[in-house]
Order: sequence, then structure tokens, then C-alpha cells
Amino acid sequence: MERKAWFGRRREELPSLEQASPALADWFSSALGEELLSQQLALAQPLVERLFGYHLMQASVAPQVDFAACSRINHRFRLSPCEHEGAAIVEFEQLPLPSESIDVVLLHHMLDFAPHPHQVLREAARVLIPGGHLVLIGFNPFSLLGLSRLFRSASPYQRGNQLRAARLADWMNLLDLQAGTVERGFFRLPIQQRELLAKTAWMERAGTRWHLPWGGFYIIVARKEVVHMRTIKINWSGDKRPALTAVSSTPRVAARDRHRRD
Repeated sequence: MERKAWFGRRREELPSLEQASPALADWFSSALGEELLSQQLALAQPLVERLFGYHLMQASVAPQVDFAACSRINHRFRLSPCEHEGAAIVEFEQLPLPSESIDVVLLHHMLDFAPHPHQVLREAARVLIPGGHLVLIGFNPFSLLGLSRLFRSASPYQRGNQLRAARLADWMNLLDLQAGTVERGFFRLPIQQRELLAKTAWMERAGTRWHLPWGGFYIIVARKEVVHMRTIKINWSGDKRPALTAVSSTPRVAARDRHRRD
């Protein structure tokens, strides 16, 4: 089965996270990958540090970085689609965790490379407690780094989903997740030479100073908002019984009824 990509191109179905993760971990050890990780870590740590709770779940395609090391939450654990040191192997489309059991969920590029990203997000929302937080890190398709992922396919990081932050916010709304803080980083050219990367540091400073929207990655912090229903008990045995009136089904019918009464 094939998937339709941008500009009418067609590409093969994405491999599973288990198949893609080893090559992605190797890519994040390259010059470009390490620079990207360092910026992501610098932006994510202050966000994670101010989140509280009892349990924190972290899932990443780059096992060499711990985004939750600065967290004040005592119970922190890592999940992975393949064998990584210190991580339990799971299927992210069906997490082996009880519903509403985790205070903070951190997903690092998991949606970018999952064949079914919406299901992975749904499972993350399911295990979050009401009032819990989701920290999501992903590639921005509207960036120099995103364009390089779109037009080439030689590198593992270029074979993934093109998910905009606004699109993910829409998905989150359907899952009772309210997106709040959005941070962006990596405004420089996506090149592998360390010397050239260093020379484009001015692009990073300019993008950060002006809060430009085309950073190579985004970090979204969302809160799970669940409205609980409160049952109102009616005393039917009392002397004063509640008055029942018909409620108009549409605004047009309601307006017509008011006109007749006037």
C-alpha cells in the first residue's frame, strides 16, 4: 500500500518504528543530528523542569539524550520500539499502561516516523491523567530542514511524516489536549559539516531573536483538559416540582417562537 505525499508524489508506506529506530539513532549521532539534539535539549529542559507529578514517560528515537534528566518527578522511565539500554520495548500504537496513569508524557520525533501517528498520539492522550502534560518534539515541514526532508530520501531522518504544528494542535483538540507553549529552534542550513554549521550560527541568533516560524523543529506543550459531568439530583417528591418546558431544536425555531410570543 502506498501513501500520497506532497506535490502529488507517491511513496512507499513508512517502516515500523522498530525498523526505523536503529538508523535514526545513528543519524542523531552525526554532526547535524548532534547539533539538532543540543538545541532541542536546551529548549526542552526548562519546559520539562516546571512540570510536576508522580510519573513521567519518555519515548525517543534518539536514546543518547535524556530530555527528562532535569525533571523534578522522581519516577521517570523510558519506552522504546526497539532494544535500547534502560528502555522497555513496547508498541506505541497500544501502550501497556493503564488509562489516566501518567503525569507527563514526552514524545521525541515519535509521530514523525510512526506509520500511524494519530494512533500513537491517541495512546499518549489515553495514559495521561486529567491535568497531565504532553511534551511533543517534531520536525517542522515549513523550514530549511523540513524542505530537505521533502526533496531527498537518502538519509533516515528524511523518510517520515510531514506534520505541521497546527495540524497536530487540531488532533490534540479532538483528544482533549489543549496545546499551549510552542517553541521553535534550528534556523540554520541542514548541512553535515561541523565547520559550516558553526559559520551559520548567525542564522540561529536571528531566528531566535525575531521568533521566526520556520525553525527546523518545534516543541509543543499540551495539557489534558477533561470536563467532568456533575449529576444534579431533582426532588420529585416535594411540593414544588420542576417546571418542564420544550426546548427549541434550532436557533431558527427559537427565534420564531419568541416572535410569536411578542
